[in-house]
Amino acid sequence: LNDSRKAYQSPLAVICHIDLNAFFAQCEQLRLGLSEQDPVVCVQWNTLIAVSYAARDYGITRMDRLEQAKQKCPNLIPAHTAVFKKGEPFWKYVDHMPSPATHKVSLDPYRREGKKVLNIFRSECDLVEKASVDESFMDLGRLVFRRILTLFPNILEGMTSKSDTLKPIDHLPQGIDFKGYIIAKKDDAENESALADEDRSFLVEDWDDLVILVGSMICYELRKKVEEQLGYKTSGGVGKVKTIAKLASGFKKPDQQTIVRNDSVPGFLKYFRLTDFWSMGGKTGSYVKETLGEDISISSIRDQYSSPTELAQALDKNYDLASKIFLMIRGEYALPLEERELLKSMAANKNFRQSIYKKADLIPWINVFIGELIVRIQDLDDEYNTISRPTKMTLSVLGSSGTRHSKQCTLNRPPKDYEL
Repeated sequence: LNDSRKAYQSPLAVICHIDLNAFFAQCEQLRLGLSEQDPVVCVQWNTLIAVSYAARDYGITRMDRLEQAKQKCPNLIPAHTAVFKKGEPFWKYVDHMPSPATHKVSLDPYRREGKKVLNIFRSECDLVEKASVDESFMDLGRLVFRRILTLFPNILEGMTSKSDTLKPIDHLPQGIDFKGYIIAKKDDAENESALADEDRSFLVEDWDDLVILVGSMICYELRKKVEEQLGYKTSGGVGKVKTIAKLASGFKKPDQQTIVRNDSVPGFLKYFRLTDFWSMGGKTGSYVKETLGEDISISSIRDQYSSPTELAQALDKNYDLASKIFLMIRGEYALPLEERELLKSMAANKNFRQSIYKKADLIPWINVFIGELIVRIQDLDDEYNTISRPTKMTLSVLGSSGTRHSKQCTLNRPPKDYEL
């Protein structure tokens, strides 16, 4: 646990996933000085890109158009994203409903708020993976290790090698507070976890239970620090591997967290389908459903195929995919956290409602694109304390006929600012 390079492979690994609830809507709620009870939606033209939980109470979803949402909730507060104006290399918020003919949406304000949250996580945890603008994975190994040495100061007494086993847990010290909804170990009664605070022996049967629960305390503390310092509500999930932690963070929303102990994995996964797993959507998920059966459940796959080899035979001898699924549905698919976001390319684009025929109409938009990319490069430099410079630039245009034209050039003098 105390080695960030190896902790994810440990039987006592503790990974948490935290995501911000309806993040863009929360950003607008806080920017406008509104409360959680105000029905806020984040708008891009007439499309909803985020719906606050207060607005969801009116039956509003992201599938609604703005006018439909207003019919469901006359008191709806639509907050439009920041925008670039044609010809201007900077974004701003405007006090009117902007037009796609003269403006381009900017998501930079949300990226910057997401970076503030990320900085809080990195100030506490030594291994944080940014999964997206509003979600992060954290390997809590070192934090859990130090917390356990505090709770059990004599834990390592008499141990002389790594092969020695830990002493059995004979008591739970004061100061342990289980934070979150605890998934029961038995399949037959989900609400059996309600016994959590009254019958601690039900929760802590071995060290792997204890490290997960200590991890839940740390995850809760991180979430509350974000709320206290920035005002954002989050949901969290704690488990042994990334895939379980991510499913757990979305299990109870908003402003809650879920704890999945290793022995609870089978009971927890009965609420999901294989395609709910992170990385199992899209073409891969469609292929697995077509091959194994559209309605096959995780428990059925687990019961029916007792080895990766058996599963590979059913998946056209795709051994890599079979091994991944075999481990994933048992909560054993351990992946390391990637501390740095690896960006191979960065794009700025605009969909025009009407075709552009004059060069004079096009050049102002190129000013906008360059301005957007320069700001993002500068933000990336600040985030990782490095200097990232592009080596190539491509301009690509899709015409009304469906034909794409593109031109690429090598940047002999990598640009450092907008003017250059």
